[in-house]
Amino acid sequence: MTAQPTSVRRAVQLLLVLLGLAVLVAVLTVVLRDDLLDSWSAGHPVDADIEQPAFVPVAVVLLIVFVGLVATLVPFLRGGANWARHSLALVVLMAAIATLAGLRTEPPLPFVLAAVVSIVVDAALLYLLWSPETSRFVRGSRAPADTHV
Repeated sequence: MTAQPTSVRRAVQLLLVLLGLAVLVAVLTVVLRDDLLDSWSAGHPVDADIEQPAFVPVAVVLLIVFVGLVATLVPFLRGGANWARHSLALVVLMAAIATLAGLRTEPPLPFVLAAVVSIVVDAALLYLLWSPETSRFVRGSRAPADTHV
């Protein structure tokens, strides 16, 4: 197996940044719960039969799942598993889509700032995961042996 390229090391570092942002958003969800509910309620009539969502439990569960996925997949990526690269790219892409969808609700400013930073990190991560250097690393680790006699 070849040594980890810089692109893989940087991708892992950006995944740690993304984990930090996820922790920050979970903490903000707890601290700014009322502000989140107010921004959500602004788009829904008071007399509607829609119950206000419980943001805190959802944020905590999402954080736990995200941390678990990243913690499970990173060692495999470092080992050169191409499927781990695909899985991480899918996780990052889904996180970016969810972040963009969350911005539609016009959340409080701290959430918007975290979302913008997150989208930039997501884009950089996807670039690193699909860079030629990373591709050579994950494909080289499972290249078939030379069978010419």
